Amino acid sequence: MGLIWRTADDPLPVHALVEASDRAAALRSGTPPPRRRQASTRFLVSRGLVRLGTEDGVPVVTVTAGPLPSFDPAESTLPAAERPWYMQRLAVAPAHPDPLLGVRAVRHAMSLAAGAGADALRAEANPDLSDVLEMLCSLGFARHGTVDTGPLRRAFLQLPLRGRP
Repeated sequence: MGLIWRTADDPLPVHALVEASDRAAALRSGTPPPRRRQASTRFLVSRGLVRLGTEDGVPVVTVTAGPLPSFDPAESTLPAAERPWYMQRLAVAPAHPDPLLGVRAVRHAMSLAAGAGADALRAEANPDLSDVLEMLCSLGFARHGTVDTGPLRRAFLQLPLRGRP
């Protein structure tokens, strides 16, 4: 059986998957993993913004996408958008054998945003995670600056959705 997407209804497996993915990314980049709050995960799940991909009932990927900003847009140098959506908390099970699972999750978020009438999909990423930035740029996201405020470094990205299939 293949990957099945659904709206997450339980924050516990989502949070566990995000933390496991963060730990794996921290090992790759040599940077500390971000501190995730379970309350934030519960909030996002309760709003129906979290999508969970499962295989044989096992959570293997998650992505959060919706009109709720994941960062203060005023802090970024992103181009104007009338109806932006925001993608956050992209997480892949570290031991999963599919190297394109993250790409599939981003494409899923792109499809959801376009289907909802968004004109742009925005994201922020740790600039030390070069593999993530490279993947997002290969899918059409453009990088629009980096904010470096002490331990919190963020690169802002935007994907125009108008005119995309």
